[in-house]
Amino acid sequence: MSSQSDMKAQDALDALTAGLQARENVEDLIAESRTSSAGLEEFVEIIQALHNACALVEPDPEFSDRLRADLLGEQHGMVKRVRQMPARVHIAAALALIAGCLLFMMRRLFGSDAPEQIQEEAIATPL
Repeated sequence: MSSQSDMKAQDALDALTAGLQARENVEDLIAESRTSSAGLEEFVEIIQALHNACALVEPDPEFSDRLRADLLGEQHGMVKRVRQMPARVHIAAALALIAGCLLFMMRRLFGSDAPEQIQEEAIATPL
């Protein structure tokens, strides 16, 4: 094949592929490609088979959000996860923090700063 016929064949295949992807009526393109080049029939069949085999898949919204954050370099991972937690988790965390602070204050107020020393006792062993 000459370079001009190669270019025509590539243009015809490109137009056919674009038409299939755009879900246009490609019958005219198929007829035109068959009249312009005799060797394109096998490629037309392959393109149609690939188009029929490939199904469009919609990605999960979570995947889209993570991908967008990764591509844009957003660093809101932990803050975003904390904000997405239910209200009961926020309330439980606040109560645990308050209880911890109260226990700490009670320990300071009642003077138990240092832990008591544990005395070791001698254990009688049988002879």
